[in-house]
Parts: sequence; structure tokens; C-alpha cells
Amino acid sequence: MSAESANDFDNILSASERWMGAWRDKNRRALESVMAVDYSLVVATAPHYHFDRETWIELALGSYTCTRFSYEHVQFHRLSSDIVAMSSVADQDASLGREDRSGRFFLTDIWRRSGQGWQVCARYSAPPSEVDRTITYMVGAERT
Repeated sequence: MSAESANDFDNILSASERWMGAWRDKNRRALESVMAVDYSLVVATAPHYHFDRETWIELALGSYTCTRFSYEHVQFHRLSSDIVAMSSVADQDASLGREDRSGRFFLTDIWRRSGQGWQVCARYSAPPSEVDRTITYMVGAERT
């Protein structure tokens, strides 16, 4: 990996942690600085629908509450000089109104470099599944 890529990946991880911290702290200014104006969230339970930036920010500042958030198994893939995909497993304590949203989620975030630095323009979220036999065969039992 090049030094430029390593630096970009560090900056993206830092921006991602600021983003989730801004959600936890209900900080509109920080949310708006990290989220691109064309941001879109797609969740596996409703793949036909997307949540736009303003809808997500309003939920995050209102009834969608986070008390703990962490990333695990973070990986990056550079798609172009200004576009990077970041995949991870998120572990969070959160609620949406009276619904518990705590747990682990597999996330894919698309980050784009802009004049303001790296901004997230898309997130795809799904609950992770158990490791199946196909993956165990492909990568070996010792790696699963």
C-alpha cells in the first residue's frame, strides 16, 4: 500500500469516527461537515428505499440515539483517486424511539474526497450473518 493510500485511509477512518461521535453527541454541524449533500443510506431490511442526508440527520438529532459505537474489521478499497469504499462491522448501543437498535451491523461506506476533505456519500447496512460452510471452505477454518 502506498503512503498516500495509508494516509487517506487513516483520514477516512478518523472522519468516520467523528461522524459516529457527532451522532452520539447530537452535533448537527459535525454531521453536516462529514456527510456529503447527496448522502444516501440503504438498509438490508428495506433495500427498495433510501434515507437521504436530511432525513438521517433529523433522525440522528431526534429519536435515533446512540450511546456507544465502535468499528471492527475495517477494510478499505480505493475505487479511484477520490473515491474509497470502507467496509466494517459496527457494534453499537442505540435506539430509535422505543425500538432497540443495539447490535452488530455489516457496513459499507463510500467516501469521496471534496474541497472539505473526505465526506461519506453512501452507507449500506445489514446485520451480519453467521459464517457459512462456503466461506469456511474458501478461506479455511483457521481464518473464519
